[in-house]
Amino acid sequence: MCCPTPFKRYVLVVLAACLMQIPLAHAALIQIQPGTTTASTGDVISLDLVISGLGNFFPDSLGAFDISVGFDAAALSYTGYSLGGELGNIGLFQAIDASGGDLGGAVNVAEVSLLSAIALDTQQPGTFTLATLNFTVINLWGGAATQLSILPLPVLADANGFALPVTTSGPARIQSIAVPGTLLLLITSLLGWLIQVKRHSSMHQL
Repeated sequence: MCCPTPFKRYVLVVLAACLMQIPLAHAALIQIQPGTTTASTGDVISLDLVISGLGNFFPDSLGAFDISVGFDAAALSYTGYSLGGELGNIGLFQAIDASGGDLGGAVNVAEVSLLSAIALDTQQPGTFTLATLNFTVINLWGGAATQLSILPLPVLADANGFALPVTTSGPARIQSIAVPGTLLLLITSLLGWLIQVKRHSSMHQL
């Protein structure tokens, strides 16, 4: 095998140096926060869809997203959503709300920015809230729990419309407030009552 000429070595070094200056796309992370919420039947709860791993006032920034979150409709009732403002002001026609909303056991939120890539790059931090989802707890008793999960194949696009790789965190958990010792308290009270009855019966027999 012949050795590379000095010129070829020079070209390889220059090429390697150029490649080192190119930012490598890395996966953005989508999470439901908080990861754990304590609630009882009748409570109203809000959960945030949060993205992290973006450029932090530098490319890559987010230009569009389409994400669905699944939940147990027997435990939670979906009541609405609100979008964050990092893709632009919808009221000022800087972004389009393309959300599907309630899908029955899932909620879809989607938004497309109409701002320029430069505007998005300079205004977006590396981590921010995409949307806030609101629910009412309708059936969660005695220490029971339910989960919300980001459904497969969420879609992200950068400021130029190119796909962004994405990963998602594990499910968020809604835990009802347990009432430990209720049954034990009931049994103790019943035993106390039985002892009192037995004592009264013994006294009357005397």
